[in-house]
Amino acid sequence: MNIGIIGLGNMGSGMASNLLEYCHVEGYKLWVADLNTTVVATFVDRGAHQAESIKALVSKCNVLFTSLPSAKEINQLALGKDGILNNLSAGACWFETSTNELSQWQQLRDIAPDHITLIDAPVTGGSEGAANGTLTMLLGGEAEVIEPYRDLLASFTKKAVLMGPAGAGYVTKLAQLHLNYLVAQGIGEALMLGAKAGLNLNTLHDVLNNSCASSYVVENYIPKVLDGSYDTSFKLGLAEKDMRLISQLGEHLDTPLTLADTVYESYQTATKQYGFDAPHLSIVRLIEDQANTLLR
Repeated sequence: MNIGIIGLGNMGSGMASNLLEYCHVEGYKLWVADLNTTVVATFVDRGAHQAESIKALVSKCNVLFTSLPSAKEINQLALGKDGILNNLSAGACWFETSTNELSQWQQLRDIAPDHITLIDAPVTGGSEGAANGTLTMLLGGEAEVIEPYRDLLASFTKKAVLMGPAGAGYVTKLAQLHLNYLVAQGIGEALMLGAKAGLNLNTLHDVLNNSCASSYVVENYIPKVLDGSYDTSFKLGLAEKDMRLISQLGEHLDTPLTLADTVYESYQTATKQYGFDAPHLSIVRLIEDQANTLLR
């Protein structure tokens, strides 16, 4: 079997590492592609294969994974005479693991040839989960199509959950991110209340983490605010992009998202102030600057 993965960033590189180990055990070939040629060379040194173009790569693959920043990059790779849709081998399955726009994905599915299968398969668990093979994959598709790939998916995920028909994976991922970003801004406001009242913020964190407020965000993000790093594993501009997708999904599904729209505005303001590449928890830095108080 030939397996391909396009996109070797924070998430893609971890997934690719686990896929490569799986391929070594099963006697399969892993084909890799990324704009970062240094990263590609690292995988080639470990036994992966590199094609001369995206067209050449996808034409070899029985299974393709993509891990890309946005719908823009997904469409650029998917469309055109040299793109995925026109060159993926007959009978192949494309698992799209990015956080994508539902309407854009539906358009790709509408024009995809019948001899290939497109599965929306966004993942959650962060770069650490990608490296450790403990991601949760959220699948949109048909059970009988996905079932033959269960062992392959298990090589880099802890759980691969069928959420429903095509598009269900993306909707689930955006619903999860909706809560994540609401709470990320919420921890900034909660910590600021404590700071203004003179509380020890480490003690406050411990209380929050052992109360009804406990969550992954509270446990893992607050220390990265208190140490001033704001979590460099994810970019603020990508968080803003996710919030835009969430707001657009609400419009697409005719569902009012009052909180999402408010938080989206905050992320837009933070990105304008600190830049696309700033750490994603710079949303809390915005609260610090507005209150003229550092949370450390």
